Amino acid sequence: MRLSIEKKDLIQHIQHLAAIVPTKITTPILTNYLIEVSAETNSIQITASDLDITAIVKFPAAVIEGGTIAVSARHLNEIISSMPDDVINLWKNEDLLVIQCGKIDFKLLCADHTLYPIIPVTNLKGAIKMDAELFQRMVNKTSFAVSSDTNRAVLTGVCWKIFENEHLMAATDGRKVAEIKVRDNFMQNQEMAKDSEDNIFGDGKESYVEKIIPVKTLSFIQKIYNAQIKELNLVMEHNKMMFAYGEYTVFTNILEHKYPEYQKAFVHDLPNCLIIDREKLKTAIRRVALVAPDDNLRTRFEIDSDRFEINTSNRETGDAKQFMEDYSYQGKPTNVSFNYKFMLSILEAVDTDKVKILLGSPKDPLMIYNEMNPENQELTFLLMPLRS
Repeated sequence: MRLSIEKKDLIQHIQHLAAIVPTKITTPILTNYLIEVSAETNSIQITASDLDITAIVKFPAAVIEGGTIAVSARHLNEIISSMPDDVINLWKNEDLLVIQCGKIDFKLLCADHTLYPIIPVTNLKGAIKMDAELFQRMVNKTSFAVSSDTNRAVLTGVCWKIFENEHLMAATDGRKVAEIKVRDNFMQNQEMAKDSEDNIFGDGKESYVEKIIPVKTLSFIQKIYNAQIKELNLVMEHNKMMFAYGEYTVFTNILEHKYPEYQKAFVHDLPNCLIIDREKLKTAIRRVALVAPDDNLRTRFEIDSDRFEINTSNRETGDAKQFMEDYSYQGKPTNVSFNYKFMLSILEAVDTDKVKILLGSPKDPLMIYNEMNPENQELTFLLMPLRS
């Protein structure tokens, strides 16, 4: 194996792959990249996998001799990052990968590439074509709300539910919910898939398809998003999905659970409505929260039509409050306590300059919306209150 490639070309393709490589070493070979070089196609293919997710990138290089190796992902990334902006030469010498750039030489020990898991075959038959920008937007608006609790595996992914005339993504950790619904004929251009044995609606008994995609997979797709590449191809199977985007192919397992019926927690008829500048609200919450309790990050709204106070109290630190101006409020006086970090994460996902917040009693959830939704889209956020 021998090839030459510009540092910038190599680093831009491997810089995100490291996120796939497992940090907990259960299968040592997975700490390596599988690198396959072809002289026939003048290309290099690099694979990273943690068994649940496999990411492959294939791109051009000046190949003199083909071959296959496995080499430490962490060390390769660090070495390539440290090189000057110049041509890098790589070749295999017995059990070593030689990495040379100008007067700099590294020799990296190779692993036995035959131990690497079998790489899935890329097959775009029956692929669903998706607007990449829209998919990116849907992930951005929901993925922040997933749970990090591995004991509740179903909540560590984003639920994507596809109907024939609309689709939605949602995520929840049990304390906050984020949902984006898109009304369009998503399957309109998928007639071949619908009429074939690859029909994603299966035998037709279900009127929708539900897939729970691990957030790690979606985070990787977010990282490789390129506004110049407009189309994302997806292949759905019962317990797996494949994403083909630009030079990348990603295979992922699906979280095989029924997603909780989070929409039952939505309360759309709360009696009180607050509309306020989103940036000013974020700034005030951050300021007041400087002394918020570390254990529950409790911050509080006290509000009526004439007075809106944001406050917190901490036995160990002190108190803080700020009175807000330039807001619109319709309803009765009320108050509610919440985790300020959860509130800020939701406000970051709101699109509009002003945010609409529906409130009820101190025990009711807060329902949070754009002041106005984009055409054919609906964003809904829920934040559970903290008990007094």
